[in-house]
Amino acid sequence: MRTIRILSMLLVVIVLVACAPVPQMELSFDPSVLRFSGENAYELEEEFVTTFTRRVSGTEQSRLGTEWLRQQLEGYGWNCEFDDWEVINYSKPVQLRNVVCRLPGVDTVDEREILVVAHHDIAPTTIEGADNDGSGVAILLHLAEIFGAEEPPRYTLVFVVDDAEEYGMIGSRRYIQTHPNPGNIIAGLSLDNLGRYYYDKMILESVGQFSGYSPIWISLMIKEAARDVGGLWEVVIKTPVDQALDQAVPISLTDQGPMVAAGVPALGFSAGYPSEIGDEHYRLWHDPDDNMENQSPEAMEQSGLLSEVWIRQLLSMEDFPEESGPYLYFENSESALRGLPLHLIFIVFTGLFFAVSYFSGGRKFEEKINAWKGAVPHFLGLWLPLVASVLLLYLFVEVGILVEYHLYPATTKDPEMLNPDWLAVFLFLIGLALFLAAGRWLVQKFVGEKVSLEWVDYRSFAFLVIGLVGISILIANPFSLLFMVPVLFWLLIRGRKGAGRLLDILFLILGGLMLYMLIYSFGWLILRYGWVFLWMFLNVISSGMFSFQAMLAGTAVLAAGLTLVVNPPGKKMEDLTSGNSKY
Repeated sequence: MRTIRILSMLLVVIVLVACAPVPQMELSFDPSVLRFSGENAYELEEEFVTTFTRRVSGTEQSRLGTEWLRQQLEGYGWNCEFDDWEVINYSKPVQLRNVVCRLPGVDTVDEREILVVAHHDIAPTTIEGADNDGSGVAILLHLAEIFGAEEPPRYTLVFVVDDAEEYGMIGSRRYIQTHPNPGNIIAGLSLDNLGRYYYDKMILESVGQFSGYSPIWISLMIKEAARDVGGLWEVVIKTPVDQALDQAVPISLTDQGPMVAAGVPALGFSAGYPSEIGDEHYRLWHDPDDNMENQSPEAMEQSGLLSEVWIRQLLSMEDFPEESGPYLYFENSESALRGLPLHLIFIVFTGLFFAVSYFSGGRKFEEKINAWKGAVPHFLGLWLPLVASVLLLYLFVEVGILVEYHLYPATTKDPEMLNPDWLAVFLFLIGLALFLAAGRWLVQKFVGEKVSLEWVDYRSFAFLVIGLVGISILIANPFSLLFMVPVLFWLLIRGRKGAGRLLDILFLILGGLMLYMLIYSFGWLILRYGWVFLWMFLNVISSGMFSFQAMLAGTAVLAAGLTLVVNPPGKKMEDLTSGNSKY
């Protein structure tokens, strides 16, 4: 335990001394040129959402809405085109369409552009979809009108009214994936949920879709510019804890996600509200009451002015900071933890599992390798059945037992998610049980009594597996190692016998604490699904929202934990001696 305490103290020292200053951003345009009108945007929103109700992706109303949007934007002097494509969603083909419009800039040498996105589609449980996302579309339209009436901008402006945001930012993802050179995009902005009467601040969304986090300079740019302009909403940068959780679970809910994942500095503007409004805000989310009655010109003006400030500040800049990699920004000290110091924290944490593996059992290294080989069958007998259960969910989609989604499963409050298919759930549980039974039987049949190991040998191998998984996570997304912090509870598992084994099982369960917190946060606090969220979780896996590589890693850690409390086939805990361990 002394080694663990030393490593913990080392982590604290790194955090205290390794934070570095962040770029200082200053206002570089004349605020007197700001022209955004909340009244004008409100009128545009009202015309759009009341004329084109029920504009769910792939419907005739959606198609008519895009034609109207293109006509409006071309009327403001922009060059527009449709981008049409097809995806499979809800197990059927769906025709999608982005409206892509450009206002050429005078800087044609580098062909650099500033990208603004709002989505025209709505959830199937909505009628007008006023705030989500008629508000963002109306702000985009009015901004297009303003800049279209001025002299050509310094950089090309690209405004995209995209489709299928509700199903995983599919339209934004489409624009980025088909872009000839995303590196030419100076910055991107998503406009979503910006017009309700009770909004009082602007929340900056920085998380990428499955990977990435927006560089801190672009958040500081709009925060400082808004402060210098004066009279605007407070711009809120998330706390270090929220930044860490966002980067640990990079699942974007707004259109900046695909941009950030592609390396584009991008933000999502989503307005914030007083805490006492939380219940009402949830009620209106993806609800028929998301209509113009709950929209306000004042909120539209604040959101629109901040969007205009963001664009004009970028247009006034010649050079743009270059940042890369994960970070944590501390607003009070105006500093960030990033680069080698941050990675050292993750490396030391990952190294801890290898240290536990090495010192468990007290064997010589050559003997330890042989013991690891002997522990492999027991581990595989638990891991491979878990992997097979994931593949079973994929198979259910292929044969039609589960619904096929293009990316994200359904939408919030969608009946597809609120009404579990109990036959599919039953078949999955039966399959999982059969796989586990088969795995145990195969190990017993082909290995049986051939392997004679102490319990600490299985412990050593389990932590070796966890360490190897940690390395893969460190390479892919180091902040996801946060999910492995509770695994430290497994250090307290001692191969106890009799009633003491219940204590080992408790420590095993505590090892999944971060996962439980994630499920509770999304399932109970954000989506408010309750236990039905577990049905959505199955669909998240079956749709591939969590990559197969991520599922391999997660099931490997789970199987490693199970090897600490599940008897090897044909043996009882009483047959295993605890051996020696320095941990």
